[in-house]
Amino acid sequence: MTLKIKLVQESDLDILTRHPETSDPGDDLVSPPCPVTWPVTTRTEARVRARYHFEWQKWRLLGDPSLSFLKVVDDENDNDIAAVARWHFYPQGMSLSDNKPQAGETAEYPPPNFNLLLHNYIFTMRDSFRPHWIPNGVPVWVLMHLVTRPSQRRRGAAGMLVRWGQVQAQITGASLYLEAGIQGQSMYEKYGFQQVGATRRLDIKSYGAAVEEFTLANMRWSPALTEESERAATEGLGDCC
Repeated sequence: MTLKIKLVQESDLDILTRHPETSDPGDDLVSPPCPVTWPVTTRTEARVRARYHFEWQKWRLLGDPSLSFLKVVDDENDNDIAAVARWHFYPQGMSLSDNKPQAGETAEYPPPNFNLLLHNYIFTMRDSFRPHWIPNGVPVWVLMHLVTRPSQRRRGAAGMLVRWGQVQAQITGASLYLEAGIQGQSMYEKYGFQQVGATRRLDIKSYGAAVEEFTLANMRWSPALTEESERAATEGLGDCC
């Protein structure tokens, strides 16, 4: 089976929305923190979650010039989408005004299993941290989310999407920034990302969450630091080889 990276098209969002129709609840490409803030146990719940989630992603795809929305497809399995990532490039630096406004409540939204207050709290806190560790006024790449379908993990799809970002960083000379959860941090470290500052731990017990805290590890990868490390390693060999 061959995996390839391609750009997400608007029609792909319809495909992603339909994943819950034929898969177990949760075997989809809905990104964090939705698994915590919007848990699903039935296909009906999963379909509703996917519909709203990919409506949000459509807003990004069609209206955000900073976005490179990528997918990893299996070209030997009818181009099934195994993973997606949203890389954003800000040539003049990132601003919080670039973020999508948070959704408010209506008669139909949110559904009973969506903790909207918790969802908005996590994003508000994440955004409040960013000015303290993502430099202002310089070009940056920010990985807003990367998610692999649970049934497609351990095939290398996530690593392909990380490496895509690293190649763009080398081309543009801009560093990469992201927030990693507990499960993803070791994968990013494997690709050379380094944590910036202490792990952010959000106490979410008071929001009625099933877990006590939500963690964010701020991580950075710099093409300049990588080149220096490679040069130092080469110089350290001397004439021994």
